[in-house]
Amino acid sequence: MRGKKQSMRELRKILHYRLELLVSASETSAALHKSKGTVIEAIKRFKSSGLSWPLPETMTDTILEEALYPKSDKRKRKDIPLPDMAYIHREMSRPHMTLQRLFEEYREAHPDGLKRSSYFRYIHKHRLPDMSMHQNHSGGQKLYSDYSGDSLSYIDISTGELVPTQLFICSWGASSYSYIEARKTQKKNEFTQVHVNSFAYFGVAPYAIVPDNLKSAVTKADRYDPLINTHFGLMCEHYGIAVLPARVRKPKDKAIVESNVLHVQEFILARLRNRQFFSLYEVNEALWQELEIYNERPMKDYGGLSRRQRFEAEDVPNAKALPLKPFTITMVKDNVLVARDYHVHFEKHFYSVPFIFIGKRVNIRLSGTLVEIYHDNQRIACHQFSLRELKFTTVTDHMPKAHQYVAGWSPGYFLDEAGKIGPATVQVIEILLKRSIHIEQCYRSARGILSLAKPYSPQRLEESCKRVLIFKNVSAQSIKAVLQQGLDKQPLLIQNQTEEKPVVLHENIRGAESFSNTNTEQQQSTTGKKLCI
Repeated sequence: MRGKKQSMRELRKILHYRLELLVSASETSAALHKSKGTVIEAIKRFKSSGLSWPLPETMTDTILEEALYPKSDKRKRKDIPLPDMAYIHREMSRPHMTLQRLFEEYREAHPDGLKRSSYFRYIHKHRLPDMSMHQNHSGGQKLYSDYSGDSLSYIDISTGELVPTQLFICSWGASSYSYIEARKTQKKNEFTQVHVNSFAYFGVAPYAIVPDNLKSAVTKADRYDPLINTHFGLMCEHYGIAVLPARVRKPKDKAIVESNVLHVQEFILARLRNRQFFSLYEVNEALWQELEIYNERPMKDYGGLSRRQRFEAEDVPNAKALPLKPFTITMVKDNVLVARDYHVHFEKHFYSVPFIFIGKRVNIRLSGTLVEIYHDNQRIACHQFSLRELKFTTVTDHMPKAHQYVAGWSPGYFLDEAGKIGPATVQVIEILLKRSIHIEQCYRSARGILSLAKPYSPQRLEESCKRVLIFKNVSAQSIKAVLQQGLDKQPLLIQNQTEEKPVVLHENIRGAESFSNTNTEQQQSTTGKKLCI
């Protein structure tokens, strides 16, 4: 029986008119605005279905539709091999693979198999959940990274304060294999280091990283040409990785890691919610134990395969091998001006460079314990990292010959300038010039002291120098502190005063004679005891 399929609501009306009200087909057609053929066909379908009137109240429209419009029982050819969906999913995660190529291979293996349209229709109907995503993830290609909004905290033993942490998560696009680590902050050096740690955990590196648009990764966000942070960019160059930042406010660009953030919160953080930690190390140890369980869990949507199994099958064979040495640059500072004393300031310390680079801009890299200084992409100096604050590390070869300062400064210049202020200022400058092996190192401090005469006054600077000379605390910091606190305006207290203090008379205070009598009695008592012995 052929004919347009009627809605169950309309069909129930036709049956009601014909079987319940006993209205003729012509009258039913006119009343319901249906053709007479449609009414007749509906009654024929009802009679051939084997149903009886009235219909049971429990009969749903779905059951009625299946009875009146049964699916064709045309037998399908059972000898036609169907595509292997698990195989197709694995192959589609490999680089440069397409469904067209897989169809061609299928037809080569099964010449009498499904035609192209039937093949693609079957794939579309039975494909796995992640194949329906907008992004097609190839094995070993991309690693997605982000921070979780929720994390763990630990108790600082020394202060008793609760210290929050930042939970970093990165996941492979094809396998969803993940790495997590808690850090104190999301600063540039920490963000770069957790990626280095993740590569060590994976044993391979991706061809591209898709980070969020946080400042630690992207200095300036732009849809077409984002400016990548220098430190993070150097790390990616070391591993040969491209950086593809997600678009601003486009979480679907990194849906894989967004999904894993949610799963980590529900699976790992929920399991550790009642644990108490006393260090960042303890937090990470607990996280990494749970991470192994998380990566080993079977995933029902992928035939029971775990993230680790999919990672080893899909990502590892197609990812990049790690370089022989890991990335070791832990801090970066760019566009640093070389001062007139041919030193650069880095992490509260001064490092020398060859004097010919005075006035140039350089880039500084901290690699392990080495401070490397570059100009025009060439290394011009290398020093051991120093923790001595506001001190100098100077290489003799970096200095001008015969200690002649090429920038126009000299000891005589600073002494002459100090003489315009006062003798105490001259004495302070002389002390500074005698302190260092390389006299040029003191020029910066001398210049800083003399410059204080402008915001304050030469008179106040002179008084401040007098004060630090008396207390033997000569430094630019101490002089500046005196001026800021206004101590130069207060009179100096001389400790060696010879003035006699007035005697305080009070009825409760005994005189010296009382103590002398007491001492005499004690001596007599002691003498008597000795004689008795």
